[in-house]
Amino acid sequence: MAINSDNVEGKLNEFGGKVEGAFGDVTGDTKSQVSGKVEELKGKAQDAFGKAKDKVGEWADNAPESVQRAKETASRYASEGVERAKTVVQDQPVAVLAGGIALGFLIGWLVSGRRD
Repeated sequence: MAINSDNVEGKLNEFGGKVEGAFGDVTGDTKSQVSGKVEELKGKAQDAFGKAKDKVGEWADNAPESVQRAKETASRYASEGVERAKTVVQDQPVAVLAGGIALGFLIGWLVSGRRD
């Protein structure tokens, strides 16, 4: 995983917030405690944002390969479907013809609008 500026700044802010919070704990300064916790959470959020940016970049980098694999798979399934259809037509031409005629009548009936 690549390290980007958001990861680095986030970790630094988180560490700085922990230090400030610890200082507030030692001195009893509530304002430093709260400010340190806020800075720590800000750092964690910034680091998480940096990790999300890295992940999106990885997905974008892998997109062309994923698209190519999907295209190849779809092409293979289409070829297999065509071959299966050819086999059915060659093995059972009368059944396919009867099915085609029935489908034609059904479409004609649906398109005509008459339901009597």
